Amino acid sequence: MLVYRGDPHVTEYLGHAALSRDEVQERIRARLSGQDAVPGWFVRGVAVFLEGRMIGDATLRLQPAPAGQSWQLWIGYALRPEVWGRGLATEVATELVGIGEELGLSVWAETFAQNSASQRVLEKAGLELVEETLVKGRLCRVFRKC
Repeated sequence: MLVYRGDPHVTEYLGHAALSRDEVQERIRARLSGQDAVPGWFVRGVAVFLEGRMIGDATLRLQPAPAGQSWQLWIGYALRPEVWGRGLATEVATELVGIGEELGLSVWAETFAQNSASQRVLEKAGLELVEETLVKGRLCRVFRKC
């Protein structure tokens, strides 16, 4: 996990700075203990393996939906740079969207505007661009399964 969560080239698209070994360990401890939980959210992380090696992680975040709906599922993923461009992110995102559909949930994701590769991944996984917004002062594109 440190290989990609500690890589500035990867984290520029994740909304956090490159993490140190200690920060990665603390993040894992917090997730396993539920200490990082936001009230009203249900978050689960998934390790992504290829040929017996961890190549990334994915997140499913069940959270209250906007007015008029009950719940929605936010999805996210991060992969090691050496596996980029092989269709693996699309495979992961498609599986995450499928979980949301199976549960009857509205599925959404967001990317920073400069992350065109991830935007293509989300489109291939069946999500559509629905809005642009600012997140932490950066232009962000929001995708939703329509």
